[in-house]
Amino acid sequence: MPVKSTPAPASAAAARDVASAAEAPRARYRVLPKGAGLVHTGEWDPVTGASLTHDKGAVVEGADPAVAAELEDRGLVEVLDPA
Repeated sequence: MPVKSTPAPASAAAARDVASAAEAPRARYRVLPKGAGLVHTGEWDPVTGASLTHDKGAVVEGADPAVAAELEDRGLVEVLDPA
């Protein structure tokens, strides 16, 4: 019995969402001394399971502008290029 495969309409919408997210404006910020060890990279150490964080002075590119603004309001980062 042949199996019919039809593309799900949601997959096309999801592809558009991913494409628009990639084209969305991004911010750039520098980690301040207060934010050292607190600003999370979004990755985890596979051995220890600990979250990886940025050091003081690290410049993060391609950040979500809303997140960058929130971190700046808390005094953890300095936004260099707002989106």
